Amino acid sequence: MRQVWLIAAHGFVQHATSRAFLIGLLLLPLYMILGGVLPTLSQSQLVALGGPIRHFAVVDHTGSMIPVIDAALDRDVVESGVIALAAYASKNVPEPLLRQEQPELAGLLLDGDPQSPSTVAAIEGLGGVGNAFIALRPYLNPKSPPFEAPTRRFFRIDLPEDIPADGDIVEASRPYLTSEKLVPGPYGAVHLWAILVIPKGFIDQGEAAKYYSDDLLRLGLREFLREALDTELKRRRALSLSVPQVEVDKIIGASRRIQAIDPDPDRLGALTGVRQFTIIGAVIVYLMLFMAVFMTANMVVMALVEEKSNRVAELLLSCVRAETLMAGKLFTGLLLAIFLVGVWIASALVSVDLLFPVAKTIVQNLLDTISSGPQVLQLFTFFALSYLTIGAFFLAAGSAATSITDAQAIVAPATMVTMPVFMLPIAIAYAPDSILARFSSYLPVFAPFTMMVRSLNSPEGIDVLGALVVSVLTLWWMIRLVARVFRANLLRPDSTTSFLAFMRDLFITRGRA
Repeated sequence: MRQVWLIAAHGFVQHATSRAFLIGLLLLPLYMILGGVLPTLSQSQLVALGGPIRHFAVVDHTGSMIPVIDAALDRDVVESGVIALAAYASKNVPEPLLRQEQPELAGLLLDGDPQSPSTVAAIEGLGGVGNAFIALRPYLNPKSPPFEAPTRRFFRIDLPEDIPADGDIVEASRPYLTSEKLVPGPYGAVHLWAILVIPKGFIDQGEAAKYYSDDLLRLGLREFLREALDTELKRRRALSLSVPQVEVDKIIGASRRIQAIDPDPDRLGALTGVRQFTIIGAVIVYLMLFMAVFMTANMVVMALVEEKSNRVAELLLSCVRAETLMAGKLFTGLLLAIFLVGVWIASALVSVDLLFPVAKTIVQNLLDTISSGPQVLQLFTFFALSYLTIGAFFLAAGSAATSITDAQAIVAPATMVTMPVFMLPIAIAYAPDSILARFSSYLPVFAPFTMMVRSLNSPEGIDVLGALVVSVLTLWWMIRLVARVFRANLLRPDSTTSFLAFMRDLFITRGRA
């Protein structure tokens, strides 16, 4: 065993310091940095990526609607803050204590509808979201995360000077709405998302307002403006009918909470909310592990072919047995894969924290899913079994080649053969407790890959034990087959150079030793 670890350690150092491995190691962090930094060169990240921040201008020929829109913008910030504070309180505050000590605040945040005008008005009566959070702070659970108030979604900015308020707005606004030109915003140059033109007869004569934008598929800003203007028109209509102002406010603010209930929360259903984040996280983790397995297995195979063509393998076999050399090569790849995954995870966490704050929800949900030491151990175990099983197959394929060209002719078909093994777990991520998922957990070769995905969703203990037994037996069977071919091919100068001949030697030929 000492010789195995010596070979593994030497191979790890040799590969980990090679130029090819370092390039592969840094590719993912590089892509993340480019994806986070490049959009900021021209505009803010959220705007460039089509995020929720929108800047718009208003041409108000009535002379009375801009204050209405500005008031709606301020109210929208408060509404978003109330929704966020209500969700924060439900997760981080002991409900009985808050109901006992602060019944009014508990009624607003725990029982009230955070989107209703009455709840928003009550929070404003307490001094706003900031004061409400100060009142909530003494009741927070220990080690509660900080409360992050949502930022403003929409900003009204001045119309660019070269766009005439009464002229041809379509042509004049085209360079701004298509991002060819930027406009001054609250915190720097920004993309003008839309222009709203309110005609003089909008209030009394029923003329339609016009909304100019280069993107008419995203309806958030347009619907926000429509609701603000419609509410004001209803208010004015009610006042014209001599309805008292107090009653008008009550009518417009009337609302009731709709409680959402999922009768079967464990069933996949629509891909929304936390379940969508769980699926995305599981697929991302699995693809990262798959890339590590594939990259390192191919790297070890190519190194073996090079050693065989240079007759270095003959020198090694004069000192150790073929089985020892094979085991050392397998553990070399496993150590490289673990190192690769570790660097990728660290770079992903740093990149998300600094460059992609919107993705924190996915990361946090994934960390909450992998919440225990045994679960991490389970994921690592099946990852190691997956690599050793596929790595042994690739190593046998590499031993049958006498040159890099021959290796490519054998390894490329071998990769295509193993693709279903890699791809099936991606489909299983959408239904980790389905019949297909449970069946695949007991399927030789497929079992460890399937369990890498299912380990993120706390599968039943019987499935974990069954998949572990199947995976270990499959690995034992694969190593017995591979060891025979590896030993026979390593010193044979006339090794088979076709994939079909390799498969025949692997599964049919029994006489070679």
